[in-house]
Amino acid sequence: MNARHQLIDVETGEVIIAKLEVADTFWRRFRGLQFRRPLAPDEGLLLTPCRSIHTHWMRFPIDVAMLDRRGVVLNVLNHVRPWRLVRGCAEAYSILEAASGQISPQCVGSQLQITEPAVIAVRPPLQV
Repeated sequence: MNARHQLIDVETGEVIIAKLEVADTFWRRFRGLQFRRPLAPDEGLLLTPCRSIHTHWMRFPIDVAMLDRRGVVLNVLNHVRPWRLVRGCAEAYSILEAASGQISPQCVGSQLQITEPAVIAVRPPLQV
């Protein structure tokens, strides 16, 4: 997975997805998670813009969260199995796909934000 971002809860600062891939082009959304290996617990895919998904050609279940334009979670579906169709509500703008069991239904109403992962600077050893 080509994860370059994190997804955090704006209010608490909690990292929801540590390794987030953003699918914001037609081809990235088209490919989605088809034919890929199962997601690790800290991985996720944000499809944007997107109102509905399918899990055809996937080999593992996922959790799905629908977000509006501001990143507010509108709905959460847990353990969506392969070969299913998921239609979002009219207000949905993006859909987050994560490993099954990783998105809590209590996230509904939370505002999520994409951030760059924190980079820890390593100082070279002092030379005397």
